[in-house]
Amino acid sequence: MSSLEEAIAARATAAGVLLPPVAVSRLASHARLVLEESARLHLTTITTPAAFLERHLGEAFEGARHIGTDRSGTLLDLGSGNGYPGIPIAVARPSLRAVLAEASHKKAEFLRRALAAAGLAGGSVLEAQVQRATDLDALAPIEVLVTRAAGRWESIVPRLASALSPGGLVLIWAGATAADIVRRASWRRLELVSCDLLPGRTASNLFVLTRI
Repeated sequence: MSSLEEAIAARATAAGVLLPPVAVSRLASHARLVLEESARLHLTTITTPAAFLERHLGEAFEGARHIGTDRSGTLLDLGSGNGYPGIPIAVARPSLRAVLAEASHKKAEFLRRALAAAGLAGGSVLEAQVQRATDLDALAPIEVLVTRAAGRWESIVPRLASALSPGGLVLIWAGATAADIVRRASWRRLELVSCDLLPGRTASNLFVLTRI
């Protein structure tokens, strides 16, 4: 096992996520693909090994620990970009089927390769601008929706609430100001479950909500 695989396994364990060796290997393959293609596709500005591991994989594992291993159905990663956090969560919770939503054609093509690298044969890419629940008619109900830094998430996520299954989860990686956003009247179909400061961060949080 290489140092990257060892670091991934250790970080997952620290988050309470136990990964078999094959899953660790697949996540390492995805990480290497991101780094190889980043300059061409602008996939990430974080390239130092420790920061890359924590910001992309570690923070995804923090999300996965909020999702029960028995939860099954569609996992939608809104504005997936480089495949984080959707791919690590789908690998950690294999009963979920990953759907990576990405409007950019070049990034959508990359994500198809990323799904293959991560061994997610059942996953797919939704190459589209997702703006409202009707954009997800072919996928609904969504069991878990995750998003990190997706443009206009503040207005889009509440419009997608009706596409979630009752009791479905929404995980949002965002700054502290999101605490006020998720309590707006437009978010009334979603109930805040928890807000956790991400490890090593001072103003970045993981918000977990559920569909009422």
